[in-house]
Amino acid sequence: MHILYIHQYFNTPERGGGTRSYEFARRLVQKGHKVTMITGMRSFDSNSPQGKSTTKDIDGIQVIYLDTDYSNYMSHGGRMKSFLRFAREALIAGKKVEDFELVFATSTPLTVALPGIRLAKLHNVPLVFEVRDLWPEVPIQVGAIKNPFMIKMLKWFEQYTYNYAKHVVALSPGMSQGVIDTGISKEKVTMIPNCCDLKIFDPQKDLQDRLKKYQLPDTAIVAYCGAISDANAPDLMIEAAEILQKKKVPVTLVLAGEGRQKPKLEEMTRGKNLKNVLFLGHVSKQDVAALYHRAISSLVLFKGLPILSTNSPNKFFDALSAGTPVITNMGGWVGNLVEKNKIGYSVEKENPQALADAIESIVNLDVENRKAMGNNARKLAESQFSRDDMADKLEKIFQKVVNENK
Repeated sequence: MHILYIHQYFNTPERGGGTRSYEFARRLVQKGHKVTMITGMRSFDSNSPQGKSTTKDIDGIQVIYLDTDYSNYMSHGGRMKSFLRFAREALIAGKKVEDFELVFATSTPLTVALPGIRLAKLHNVPLVFEVRDLWPEVPIQVGAIKNPFMIKMLKWFEQYTYNYAKHVVALSPGMSQGVIDTGISKEKVTMIPNCCDLKIFDPQKDLQDRLKKYQLPDTAIVAYCGAISDANAPDLMIEAAEILQKKKVPVTLVLAGEGRQKPKLEEMTRGKNLKNVLFLGHVSKQDVAALYHRAISSLVLFKGLPILSTNSPNKFFDALSAGTPVITNMGGWVGNLVEKNKIGYSVEKENPQALADAIESIVNLDVENRKAMGNNARKLAESQFSRDDMADKLEKIFQKVVNENK
């Protein structure tokens, strides 16, 4: 079948960030399907095409890059403008694509459903919609959207999207329930969580040469790899680092990623004269793998908002893939997985002392117990979150809705 795949933030392993769409699309191509990807550009990423819209063949995926910039440094208003521009340009580009049998639109943002629904209607093909965050509830709770009229319109459009879609894919149990709570039948919703890239993050690979350019310290390191945004409670890491430095705990917090809060965190680090925090900036997926192999633990952190406990963070699944212990304050299903499978520590939200205590605990843990945590993480990755298994599950959904449309 020919699948029109719409995702504003499409990534490849050479770039930082989640590669879910790339990995699924690549596997669909390998299974004999044709995939046309519509995505945007990002000026902060040197590996992203820049300038005029262009089309590239990436591992058999026809990727249409639109001249629609997006950056984690944008204001809330700037992001909304970017979302709407992408929706408009994706619709124009999608009208030029011929003979597709299915539209697969993946959020966030919710606005990807605008071209998704319109193109599905124009071509009389089914739409499958993927929920990566419960919009608009997430931006409402983090304070990004406050206008009552806009909130009302977005909630109406969320409901309309779920109703129109032939099937809804959600990335966590909480997201699945959030969709069902709007009145959608359980049979129409399938959970396909973020997945584990078992080959890229294989703990048996020696990737340490990739880290030489970063000049990492000789101390133990704890790694945070991901967006440095409001939702990730980044201040907690700096406050915890200050506690650890005062106690002379031999550990360095390494932050790999970009975002609006990064300059603030760098200023906090300088102001507190912290020597145990290192910022790497934007790194590739392969370098994330190398960093997790070097780290004694990863950090998966969010603000203490109820909606964020439904998240399905890439950084968690990358850590599992690498066999790296996890320290998280998420609670919810991720916190339960960490505790049940003994792969790290689940700590109280919004509590820098609790975070510092967990980091100190894993620094002081003997090598064998730390290794056992890592082994448990990798076993969980292999048994429950294999990318190949999840791609097979997605393909079956596509085949079902296409057959029903004939």
